[in-house]
Amino acid sequence: MCALVGKLTPFEGYFAQNQSSLESLTANILHRLYESVGLIVIMHHRGKIEGWEINRASVWVEQEVAIAAFMEEVLGRRLHAVLFVEEGVSLEGLRKYIIFNATSFKTEEDVLEKLQKTLPTWKEPKYIDDGEKQARVKAAVITAEVQTGFNFNITLLIANFSDLDIEVKSVVFRSKENRLCDPILAPTSTPWKIPATRKIPFQMTAPTDLSGRLASIHDQVFTQNAFRADLEIELDCEILGLRRTVIDKRTVQVGNRSHQIQGI
Repeated sequence: MCALVGKLTPFEGYFAQNQSSLESLTANILHRLYESVGLIVIMHHRGKIEGWEINRASVWVEQEVAIAAFMEEVLGRRLHAVLFVEEGVSLEGLRKYIIFNATSFKTEEDVLEKLQKTLPTWKEPKYIDDGEKQARVKAAVITAEVQTGFNFNITLLIANFSDLDIEVKSVVFRSKENRLCDPILAPTSTPWKIPATRKIPFQMTAPTDLSGRLASIHDQVFTQNAFRADLEIELDCEILGLRRTVIDKRTVQVGNRSHQIQGI
């Protein structure tokens, strides 16, 4: 089975052998379980409980299932997992209360056949440690450009060039180091979510006339001419549960008479 894991996934299989001391138990089994990205559980008959119609599986394996459930639900360390239960084994312990779609089996061939279909889907860890998570969030390429605007309204095309889903919580516009308005918050009913490798336009309404603010900052209030202005777009993003500020700099053309803003 370990060889099958190495062949069909990018991971290395580890088989928990019998340990002869408490130190080896914690170092080799509990530590390995904590660092694992996947768990394959096979429950065989281990005998009946005298006086009860219960076919018991390995008590240690039951405990491993409980530890894995704790890791996922409490510690947030999600695992790939597949559980095989030999026909006739009773439902005991935490398995009574957790959602774990077990596969019943009669022979070893049943297990191997199922693993050959399941393991190729284990392409990357479900859990990302803090260091890797921060690195991936920092490396995500996100851009924002103005499409059109009029008075208080503006449409931004936000592009997500990463392989991570992102959500923009708020937007702030600046020009010549002056903030044009208070942060524009994403609506709770329709959040600004951009899936991996997607570009999505979002129309938003500012609390201030953006074209008027740009005219004031660039001393164009009393002219009738269109003018160009550098615009700094600040996005407050949430990626993998972490917050990151993204700043993109663009040039726009502002029409004094029309109060329109056009991206260049």
